[in-house]
Amino acid sequence: MLSDPITLYKLMILYMLDHVNFPLTNSQLTDFFLDHEYTTYFTLQQALNELKEAKRAMTLSPSSETTSPRQSSRISTAT
Repeated sequence: MLSDPITLYKLMILYMLDHVNFPLTNSQLTDFFLDHEYTTYFTLQQALNELKEAKRAMTLSPSSETTSPRQSSRISTAT
């Protein structure tokens, strides 16, 4: 098991985003995680924010031109 639960939640989010053909809203992700009692609202929001920050850092880096279109974020900001 992973030593950091946030890492596990981030992997779960990325897995979900990779397996759908449409953007998932924050609300949809939150509902899923809370309905299944995987984590708390605040821990999930921390994981989502860390993923968004990582994406933002990637888009600001000079090597971001090598990022494939599939790696772009599919998290919608609508709630």
